[in-house]
Amino acid sequence: MKEFIESIILTGNYILSEMEERIQKMYVLGKLTEEEMTELLALAADHASDVMQIDVVAKLKDLEDRIYALEHPVEPDYAVWVPGYVTKQGEVVKFDYDNDGVLDLLRYDGGRSETTLRPGKIDGWHVVDAQGNILGTYYNGEFTPVNAEPTT
Repeated sequence: MKEFIESIILTGNYILSEMEERIQKMYVLGKLTEEEMTELLALAADHASDVMQIDVVAKLKDLEDRIYALEHPVEPDYAVWVPGYVTKQGEVVKFDYDNDGVLDLLRYDGGRSETTLRPGKIDGWHVVDAQGNILGTYYNGEFTPVNAEPTT
């Protein structure tokens, strides 16, 4: 059995992980000694062809998936703020601060590590765009654009 497996290994026409599995199976079945198994595993590793080890179909699938993800970016799935929701510092939530029926993105950047208060009830809330750029602040029900002076 050892000579037969050696002849296959010397061709280099095999996938290393599959050959290792076959050698180990032959050992478990008692068709190879432990010494023969060790020798064949080393021989298989030495004669494995790099070209045979690449799963071309899987590699193409991975590349197609990566290209698709780049061409079709998915907006992060932000939580919708509801009463009792715990917002962590730096977290973006969806909240209709301007009552136009469209959920806007607000990020809590205040001094607390987290808050359960409604957006705008305490200082530190920012209205942001999808890229996280600050468009303005939202405090006490008032939106102040980035370039505007805050009202007192």
